[in-house]
Amino acid sequence: MCGRIEFTLSERMHQTLRDTFQIDAASPDQPEIKPTQAAPFLTLDEAWTVRSGRWGLIPPGLDLQAAKKYATFNARIETIERSKVFKDAFKAGGRCVVPLSAFFEWPNKSKVRIARPDDRPLLALGLWGQRDTPDGPLLSCTIITRPPTEDLAEVHDRMPALLLTRDLDAWLRGSTSDAKAVTTGSWRPGLLTVTPAN
Repeated sequence: MCGRIEFTLSERMHQTLRDTFQIDAASPDQPEIKPTQAAPFLTLDEAWTVRSGRWGLIPPGLDLQAAKKYATFNARIETIERSKVFKDAFKAGGRCVVPLSAFFEWPNKSKVRIARPDDRPLLALGLWGQRDTPDGPLLSCTIITRPPTEDLAEVHDRMPALLLTRDLDAWLRGSTSDAKAVTTGSWRPGLLTVTPAN
């Protein structure tokens, strides 16, 4: 599970995102983003685009009010291809990247912050969608989760599927089998630190 994320980018994080994606992901700092709140995400068509949408994917055929009954802020990679909520976005160009400065968990009821020690952003794998409403387009997204790496096994039994930049193309443009492979094959143990959070 990944139920709290942080988007508070240092100058080095901004520079990394500019160098990697040729975009400016500047937006108000959000020390803690909760499900259903707006979260930034990146999509790739001809060029990278910074978007923002409801953290909690709105399933096909549902409006926002009906979607509120479901917890769609995380998508388990193990079941994604047979999920009525997530399978269409996964197969049909709905893959995205959610940039984070950190994510939070509560092992033993104590809140911890999980981030890179080198002050670089985390790139979480995500899915996104867009619905037309009377008030205009409504964007939404979800974060893919996976079993934890060995170093996080005592923190939680799930973690966001994180991506190294070398695997961006496989996630965004690869076949479903290639995309699934990088969800657990891209990230490796030892790249994150766990520290107490306020």
